[in-house]
Amino acid sequence: MTDLSIAEAKSIVADAIEMAGGQHALARNLRINQSDISQAVNNGRTDARNRVLNALGYAVIETIRPMKGQNR
Repeated sequence: MTDLSIAEAKSIVADAIEMAGGQHALARNLRINQSDISQAVNNGRTDARNRVLNALGYAVIETIRPMKGQNR
């Protein structure tokens, strides 16, 4: 399994919107709020983006990594 970047996640959401015929259509298909889709695309709100990606079948897993030179 390959991890995806935030940019790729936004691209996945944008592609799903296009394939569904718009944000309202995608929201209906996924049974989620259209406002979550709008927020995920327009301002990158993490919680909204995660809900949309989960509805599209992606598991969102947050990781924490030490910065270079900061780990002990």
